Amino acid sequence: MSSHSRGPLSWGRNPFPISAVARLSPAGSETISIRTRAVKDVVRYVDQYLAASSAEKPKGSGKRRHAQKQNSGNVIAVVGEYGTGKTHLAVEILHHIHAVSDETVHAFYVDAPSDNFLTLYRERFFRQLDRADLLQRVTEYYADIVAEDLSDSPLTRELAARLKDRRLGPDELIHGLGLTEAAFRQQLQSRLKEITRHEDFGTALALAIRPEFQSAVWEWLGGHPADSALRERGITRTIDNDIAALEAIGVFAFLYGRQHHRFVLVIDEFEKVLSRGRPSARDEASVLAFKKLLEVFTQSRSLLVLSGLPDFLEFLPEDAQQRFATLVRPTALSFADAQEYIHHVLESAGDDAPDDDPFGDDVTHYLVELAGGNARRIIRLCYHVYQSSLATGNPITRAMVREVAREQFEISAPDDVRADISRVFDGNGWDYARNRKLGEDEATLVDFWLPVGEENAGCAVLISQSMLHEADAESLLLRREAVKAATGQPSFCVLVVNGYLAGSLAAAVDERFDRVHAYSQRRFAEDFAATITGFVHRLEAASAEDRMGRMENRIERLLRQTSSLRSEINIVQHNQTSSAEVEQTVLRAVRGALGERTGFDVPARTDLPVTVVLRIDGLLGRLRALRSYSDTLLAAVFPPPDSGTGARPMSWPSVREGRFTSEDLYDYVRVTTLLRLLVEAERIVMAFRDALGDAYALLRHNAERDFERASSVDVGDHISNLCRTYDRVINELLRDGAHLSETLYMSSRLGRAVDSEDIESIYNDVRQLGEQVFRAFSGGAGY
Repeated sequence: MSSHSRGPLSWGRNPFPISAVARLSPAGSETISIRTRAVKDVVRYVDQYLAASSAEKPKGSGKRRHAQKQNSGNVIAVVGEYGTGKTHLAVEILHHIHAVSDETVHAFYVDAPSDNFLTLYRERFFRQLDRADLLQRVTEYYADIVAEDLSDSPLTRELAARLKDRRLGPDELIHGLGLTEAAFRQQLQSRLKEITRHEDFGTALALAIRPEFQSAVWEWLGGHPADSALRERGITRTIDNDIAALEAIGVFAFLYGRQHHRFVLVIDEFEKVLSRGRPSARDEASVLAFKKLLEVFTQSRSLLVLSGLPDFLEFLPEDAQQRFATLVRPTALSFADAQEYIHHVLESAGDDAPDDDPFGDDVTHYLVELAGGNARRIIRLCYHVYQSSLATGNPITRAMVREVAREQFEISAPDDVRADISRVFDGNGWDYARNRKLGEDEATLVDFWLPVGEENAGCAVLISQSMLHEADAESLLLRREAVKAATGQPSFCVLVVNGYLAGSLAAAVDERFDRVHAYSQRRFAEDFAATITGFVHRLEAASAEDRMGRMENRIERLLRQTSSLRSEINIVQHNQTSSAEVEQTVLRAVRGALGERTGFDVPARTDLPVTVVLRIDGLLGRLRALRSYSDTLLAAVFPPPDSGTGARPMSWPSVREGRFTSEDLYDYVRVTTLLRLLVEAERIVMAFRDALGDAYALLRHNAERDFERASSVDVGDHISNLCRTYDRVINELLRDGAHLSETLYMSSRLGRAVDSEDIESIYNDVRQLGEQVFRAFSGGAGY
């Protein structure tokens, strides 16, 4: 293959996915997977597990078989940062296991909820259990017990053998020979108590094979209170807490494993359950129960795969971490990996594929370097670069890659970034300066300077557009050194990148700045405010200023916030805006000025932290904008005739060619269905916001009115419950969103008619709102 880029592309379907989001595809569907070192490692570990557990053949009678110790289970942790391919590895494990075609392997994949172990069990895991399959496992235990009894007589040994190899059912044989059924059922209950290590689970599972109890047992296993028929038989507790939920998962692992079956559970995004601030992580008993579950998996021929950010590992005791057979970290894509991926994608395009690789070695090398090997970024750049070549007819070059990177990641004008930073400073009442030169040299010019405490101490903010060349980074780092020399210590310097930071430059930039923020309209204000707040607190703590001085500074901050509110009102009055607009502007200003926990009483609907208001109101505005997308889609499906100028709305390629296929119709229905779900989510977000307003007003009313205590009010239980309820409602509404990337890929066929990236962003923000609101209330602790 030549190292030069190829010629312009002829028109055809863009074969690259617009959104690099891994998902568990239906069996037999076409997927593209590159055999990176991490993929090879994790497949090897899975093969070792399958081989070891398969080697444990049943020996002797059923009783002796169940009594023998089985330690061929395994626990694997897949950890990595965002976009590195954790979910892809987890899905690869499932695909590899499914390819084995072994009916003794039972695999379950769950994406962790933003909640606790109980919700994971009830809402994610239990719903995937197959009742008939579970009953079959219990029936097998029953058959082994009957077979053990019949093996003692030469007359019935043949029947016992047929029971053991499942050619006969136990009920059929018991009734045919006139045996005492009650005695065998009692033995089954005792056996299951021994295997599951819990008396109530043993009793419930033994009852499950009796038709009159099946529904009651299934209901109880699903986390509902025990039916009266079960209570009469000693089952009184409910699976309604983390410990009981973890015990239940362990019961199923033992139930399958001790019957020579393999139980595989893959939990993705596990940090949502076990990481800083989560209820399960704060509860020592829950952590210990999870530690016991790890032991269960290693003892029961089972495999547990935990995939997530590295955060969850720090909350496990050292002896619990030792239960992991291996720790797998997704590896960055190499040039060979990226090249293989591109070839696979182009080959899958069929007739739409170009005759030759349009990227070439040189461009592929550059893509990997620019993305720092990050799989998600490489895939996204591939899509947009290919799309740009299709649209312009120009060959793909390094310059085109840089142009696309800037277009896709520089989503806002520099003035908009500065305006957002100013709003954060104004909303918090901080006294700051713009375009301040901190020394004699021009290199000491910073975009924002926030003085705190002693002379020359404070926070400097530098803003940069995309950094794709080493020269860009060198110039910026020289400015950082000049600022550092001018301010001395203590001081902090924050970099805001409005665009793309090349992976090859990221390490050097991160090392020299105290914090680096990638600007994004949906998250920046909250994240930036949290960063500056943290630095301000550290500078204030290091300052020699006395307590009275700090109190005076807080009062001055409050006055500046009030002044900001007055300015907003004056602007509205000067422009003679309508009363409705005045009300909305005043509402926004009040939220910005008094949203922080200052201890002052404000109306319920405005008495919310500013970060909460910014997040919810911003999301509502974006959700409202989705309403017009359906009209845009209709215009793409039924475009008007050419106006003579050659201009016409964007539409499917097939529509432009004068035909409309059933595939187009299927795409249209899927995309509009997703849009309708998101529009419905707007009503849920509004109800959530109003409930939060009421709850927070009551919480503030009950707090003492002094700055020290009111500024550290803990989140009330009701607010915590509201956030979790929102999560459950939204997750149920968007349950089919697991196929979001496929839906967005379909919508990408519309060209620019629908902003697929924006829809994906809104979808993710809606799902994460409950967690983010809780973090804002609890000072970033999470829940």
